Amino acid sequence: MKKIYIYIVIAALLASCEDFLELEPQNNFTVSGFFENESQLERAVAGAYVKNRAIHGRVQWKVGEFRSDNASFQDNPGVNANLGLEDMDYFIMSVGNDEVALYWSELYDGIIRCNYVLQNIDPVDFIDQRDKNIRKGEALFLRVWYYFNMVQLFGDVPYVVNTVETLDEALSEEFVERVDDDVIYDSLFNDIDQAIEFLPVEHPLEEYGRATRGAALMLKAKMHMAHNQRYDLALPVLEELNSLGYELLDDYESIFNPANKGNGEMIFEIQYSFALGQASNFISRFVPWNSGTDLLVGGENAGAGSGRNQPTKELIDLYQEGDIRKNVNIAYYVTNEGDSIPYMGKYAYPLLDRARQDVNWPMFRYADALLMLAECLNEVNGFDQNAIGILNLIRLRAGVPPYSDASPDPGLVLNGAEGLRNAIARERRLELAFENHRWFDLVRRGEAVAVMQAHGEQQKAEKGILGEQLPDGTSGIIPAQAFTNIRTVFPIPERQVVQFGYTQNEAWQ
Repeated sequence: MKKIYIYIVIAALLASCEDFLELEPQNNFTVSGFFENESQLERAVAGAYVKNRAIHGRVQWKVGEFRSDNASFQDNPGVNANLGLEDMDYFIMSVGNDEVALYWSELYDGIIRCNYVLQNIDPVDFIDQRDKNIRKGEALFLRVWYYFNMVQLFGDVPYVVNTVETLDEALSEEFVERVDDDVIYDSLFNDIDQAIEFLPVEHPLEEYGRATRGAALMLKAKMHMAHNQRYDLALPVLEELNSLGYELLDDYESIFNPANKGNGEMIFEIQYSFALGQASNFISRFVPWNSGTDLLVGGENAGAGSGRNQPTKELIDLYQEGDIRKNVNIAYYVTNEGDSIPYMGKYAYPLLDRARQDVNWPMFRYADALLMLAECLNEVNGFDQNAIGILNLIRLRAGVPPYSDASPDPGLVLNGAEGLRNAIARERRLELAFENHRWFDLVRRGEAVAVMQAHGEQQKAEKGILGEQLPDGTSGIIPAQAFTNIRTVFPIPERQVVQFGYTQNEAWQ
């Protein structure tokens, strides 16, 4: 496949790289002059990880969880804190939506960082060739991850695998074209296979948080399942992953507890560290906006930007009595008036300072891999008993009864492969709530449109339609046009279309 170059002004390149590379002297900046030794390459790879941390902190939850039927936002009367985000939740966003533009630019920034590593690593001498291969594997893994998100959410996109060295060189090239997603996937599978070859099963303790062979296998399996539902190809990948020694912890809450980072269930988690000045701050966005300082510390006051990723009544009601995951994933704030407001509790650990947490975000974990394996077994083999066994492992840890053909509870009797398929989907929703998988699961199974239309009807019944009065005398808040046009791909950001002449996605024309 021919190499495609992206138009990027050199000043923008410097801006995207200066926080993880020291360029000396900066007035002699060139691509070829970036890397002269192993230490500089190490910092460049670290920069690619930094972007993944920023993406998860700023936007990944918005596209993977917030716009699904798991989450909405707490209405804040008289305050329009983020109309772009609210429009995303309602499926009424425009091609100029700021949140979509932000996600596009953040992913390409990550891709550019990986490209610098991959284009310049070969001439650099390493003390140990194995370390060089590992760094290359990490950059490949991250670039595949960024592109995987791009093609899932935008379809055909510019496929950028190289960098430019000067402004004149950039401007002399033809405009970047959108590449068919099948072509991109072919290239991504080649890259992830190389990453699997290069990456170790585990890193030394002091390097925890770097990509491993297990993380690369997980990503490859997700790609097979998302792209044309190739469950048959994902199955052996997941079986290999299952042999690497990961485990289900006995206690569900302990998986996410910051005191238990690096536990055996985590395959790849986004690293945040208060001590190193790389703190997380999820809780400040997710607590109710009217909770004041009750749920935060250090004088921080929840405000207009809070109340996001609020659990829906649909999700709350789906948990069975006794399911221990419910109290981990969902918390409640009780107001002085006695109102009980749900909020996302999975990462609601105390702040260590104003707007500072020490909580990691799980990107891939073993329970997810097991449920993927169960799904593949069912799709490939039919009503597979091993798939049922895996499903029940997850349920037993959650404290809910297992499925069984002999169960006296008809709700626990699976009705063939279709019944098992639905049970796995439901368990994924409950187990992985607020880990950014729900939207992608809906799209993969071809259920996004129907599910979100039904979700919209329930939201309108619960919160009322804008301009109409509810039985309790309050006014409805949801625009009438909300949830009437469910599109499973994002628009190409308007600025990109205007600047580079891209053809807009058909659903947005």
